[in-house]
Amino acid sequence: MPRLLYLLLLFFPIATLAQTVIVRPDLHSDTKIAPAYFGPNAFPVPDMLDESISSKLEVSLSGDIFKGDFGDKTQAIGARIRVPLFSSRVNLSAWVPVLEHYTLTPAWKENARIEGQEKNSGCDFGSAIISTDILLMKETAKRPAWALRAALKTASEDSWAMARYYDCPGYYFDTSFGKELTIKNSYLKALRLGASGGFLCWQTDNGRQNDATMYAVQFKAKFRYFDFSQDLRGYAGWEKDGDCPMVIKTQVQGHFQRFHPYMSYQKGLQDYPYQQFSVGLSVDFDILRKQ
Repeated sequence: MPRLLYLLLLFFPIATLAQTVIVRPDLHSDTKIAPAYFGPNAFPVPDMLDESISSKLEVSLSGDIFKGDFGDKTQAIGARIRVPLFSSRVNLSAWVPVLEHYTLTPAWKENARIEGQEKNSGCDFGSAIISTDILLMKETAKRPAWALRAALKTASEDSWAMARYYDCPGYYFDTSFGKELTIKNSYLKALRLGASGGFLCWQTDNGRQNDATMYAVQFKAKFRYFDFSQDLRGYAGWEKDGDCPMVIKTQVQGHFQRFHPYMSYQKGLQDYPYQQFSVGLSVDFDILRKQ
């Protein structure tokens, strides 16, 4: 019972902070507050939750290069932290683009409707995404792992005029399932399949909010010293105007004791006009008290 109360207390602040006030909504006008018209980190498609919940403190740093379909370019440094709380089955996670440098083209300005801006480049700090991640059911030989996540996007940006970030809050809830097939091979260790679904929402600029359904599927091959994964992810908003991003991502991550270097390539297939190249390093620390 105390643990259940603790979980409710963790989720309550996220739900409270994520509330958006609807004032005189106009359902007939286009807001253009959507992934297709903003920077690559405005509200990216969330990564899969499956296997992300950790019993160790994880700190990650990445360097990202985004090449836009309109010729615009963005370079960013991103940071992520994942903290196990009172149990190895509950994490508090945070992700933020620490620093972003962008160069815009006339074609991108026209797409984003910021033609009047004389500025063509600049640096910005991104918004944070904070989540509570819970492993509801551990994986066994017969049943998959089952996890739940509740996340909040902050609204602390000052780059609305340059269409880099939404100056409004957002949140999402999703659940994931994953099952692993062990391979009796000295090199290939296992194959894993995961899937997730959920609800995502963000406030727009005319007194209403955009609601979207989330989805993701992932295939992963685990080798002796590294993992190879391929996933398809996205969400679909109700406005149907640049708010249905879909991406495909390929990633290779190494495992050398507590160090986990990785590199990935992500391509926007719909309403996400970017290619993303990432290189990063994740380091974990065992901080939970031994039972």
